[in-house]
Amino acid sequence: MKETDLFKPVRKLFLDQGYDVQGEILAADVFAVKEKEVVIIELKLSMSLKLIYQAIERQKVTPFVYIALPKVHIHQHLKTNPQLKTLLLKVGIGLIEVTLNDANIIIQPAINDQIQLKTAPQKKRMMMREFNARDQHQTLGGTNGKKVTAYKEKVIEIAKALLSLKEADYKLIKEYTRIEQAATILRNNFDGWFMKNEKGLYELSPKGMDEINMLLF
Repeated sequence: MKETDLFKPVRKLFLDQGYDVQGEILAADVFAVKEKEVVIIELKLSMSLKLIYQAIERQKVTPFVYIALPKVHIHQHLKTNPQLKTLLLKVGIGLIEVTLNDANIIIQPAINDQIQLKTAPQKKRMMMREFNARDQHQTLGGTNGKKVTAYKEKVIEIAKALLSLKEADYKLIKEYTRIEQAATILRNNFDGWFMKNEKGLYELSPKGMDEINMLLF
């Protein structure tokens, strides 16, 4: 089992509760929003003190923080460390057990009078901006490596449009994709996916063609 295997059951758990769920929003493995409530879930394959510290750091953004681990590992860990539940309750961190097909909340986050959380409103605003800018659900929570940011989502949508259109000017691409920043993205071409042909129209570069085909097929 990989960390990304935990994402789908956890995502479904919160989707069923009415949340919108995205993977890898800045430092958070899973970021879920329902109305004004924000939930962060950290996905890990094994319990560690580092994971607890990580979850406490996430409490600067929201009091609703969970750690999610494979069910079999949680049960094994509790046999030798039954005080884990007491620790999580004291620091207000929730616990989710996960199988390949299902996720279940064992402990709900609970903030009591003894827990005084430091907040980081700027970090929360940054995470909400990234969350709200995402149109697709391209990134799995628990991913190590490149993440599909809101900007990259737009690059992918423009590339998909050019895959269909073959060639087009920026106005047609903007109309086709409804991406207001289409002209800027095409001009900057940070990923090297686009190029202008002899007619002055945009088309996919060889690199863009290879990478969009790898993503889609």
